[in-house]
Order: sequence, then C-alpha cells, then structure tokens
Amino acid sequence: MSSFSVGDPEPSLGCTAIDDVDGPITCQTFGTIDTSTAGSYVVTYYAIDSSDNETTIAITYTVIDPENPDNEVELTAYYSSATGLTGNDLLLSLRSIINTGLIRVSYGDARYILNITDQDPLNSNNVILVYLGTSVSGTWDVGVTWNREHVWPQSLMMTTTLTNTSKNIGSDLHNLKPANPSENSSRGNKYYDYFTTTSSYAPREEVRGDLARILFYMIVMYDYLELINTTPTLYKMAMLNTLLQWHIDDPVDDFERNRNDVIYDYQKNRNPFIDYPDFVEKIFGPVPLSNDQQFYMLQYDSDFTAITVNYEVDFSSIKKKEALTI
Repeated sequence: MSSFSVGDPEPSLGCTAIDDVDGPITCQTFGTIDTSTAGSYVVTYYAIDSSDNETTIAITYTVIDPENPDNEVELTAYYSSATGLTGNDLLLSLRSIINTGLIRVSYGDARYILNITDQDPLNSNNVILVYLGTSVSGTWDVGVTWNREHVWPQSLMMTTTLTNTSKNIGSDLHNLKPANPSENSSRGNKYYDYFTTTSSYAPREEVRGDLARILFYMIVMYDYLELINTTPTLYKMAMLNTLLQWHIDDPVDDFERNRNDVIYDYQKNRNPFIDYPDFVEKIFGPVPLSNDQQFYMLQYDSDFTAITVNYEVDFSSIKKKEALTI
C-alpha cells in the first residue's frame, strides 16, 4: 500500500529480506508515516547479509486529505499574515510562516527526494545537475553520478557532524541540489560571484536566480544566517548585491515552481521568494535593473493564486543490488 488517508491508523513499518544462499536475514526500516498530516513520507528499507551484500530501497508513501485530494495550497491563506508588510516586519512574518508546520526529512531521505525535486522535465528518470545543467540518471548510486550539494555551504552554516539520520539545517531540502561530484568539490565552500577564483564560484547563468532565491530563503528560515558583501565566515554567505542582481536577471521559472511544490509536499514549507519574487525588494529595498531605468518590483503584481502540487511515484526506478530481495 503506497498511500493512506488522513486519519488512518499509523502503519506498523517492517520488512523481511531473503538471501539466495543464507535464507531470511534481518531487514531494517528508517522513516515514519504521519497519517495525521497530508504529504509525502520516505521510508527506507535496508538489508545486509553475512557476506556484506546489501540492498537499500526507498519508497515514498503519500498521505492524502480526502477534503483536499490534490494537495492544493491556497497562497492567500498561507501568506495571509504577511499581507501589507515590508522590511524586517515582512522578514519576521515570513520566518514564522515557513517554520510553522515544518516536517524535517533526514539528510539520507534527500538521496531519494532530490531526483523528484530536480527531475528533468523531458525525462522523468533523470535529474538536472545544478552547476553543469546536464541530465543524468536520477537513481541514487552512492554519489557516483550525482551527490547532494549544499547551496549555502555546510561548513558555513553548521558546526556539527551531518549524517544520513540528521534532521536539521543540513537536511533542509530547499538548500540541497543534485550536483556533479567533481564540480561540487570544485565549488567547495566558495561564495557565488560572476567569476570563479580561489574564493568565489561562478554558476551557469540559467540557475543564478534560483541559487539567489535559495540563499534568501535561508536567511529567512534561520535567524542566525546573514548575507553580506565581503568574504564570508561561519553563518555568513556572499555576495548579497550580486545575488540581488541575479534575482532580477534570472526570474522564477516553472522548474523552480515545481521544485517548490514538491518540497512543500515533503517538508511542509515553501520558499516565499519563488511564490512572490517581489518579496525580495520588499525586504531588501528596490533593486535597479542593470540599465538603472526601472525597478524590478514594479513589474510584478502580487495577485495571490492557488498552487496545486502534482506528484507521482515511479516505482519502476527502484533497483536492488546483489541477490537480496525485500
């Protein structure tokens, strides 16, 4: 059973594994399904035999609200407390909004969610790598084809060890993107800018606005983070003025909107700057276009609409290794 309804009894999770040689062996489960809250939940099944052959299967279970089966998000209601606010008042209101009802997923869960958040629109079996823009298999293969990139670098946002069981800032799906491992390593903890140097990294133009809006989300979500215009240290990231310009140059697109919807389905919070790009200037002040002729905020009208989250699980992509069967 891959779906439940709100109000159903919480399922008892368990599994059995069969080894072709050794017979039944222990199978472990990681993750929970909260049937009191509509959304998607990842449960990971893991088994290992006496010869160290192992298999891992991650399955997404959906909890459906019968009164809202399409999981429609009414943005008027979601952002109602932010209506009419600007500056720090707006920032504080958005912080309260996106922290309310938050359901954290584990860093390990992200291995089986990023292939959905960043799915190639032209090939559902693939993901789009954030820095290279290439389409590769979305199946998690222990980080060989792609790994989990922290847009706000891990070393600049936390001092604790991040493990696959961690549920904290390091596992926030909004800040994670699939990346080519070597390119991820090349970026390291460099701040974003127009040129790649020993301290800065220049992402491709097509995702510069995406990355900027993720970093704007981070300072709203976590009150101890700060965007600056100098070389960053712990809890800081740069360059703010560059990011504001990128927000203008690379507007929100359908790929970002879909990603925001999918993350909401799992994590139950949204990136406000994707839903309402004008929130950027309402917090940071007017940002001039490169020709200094007009202001970006004037191009937007804040007409609240409803967003529908559409999500399907393709179980055919699940593969087992060795001779273990769950």
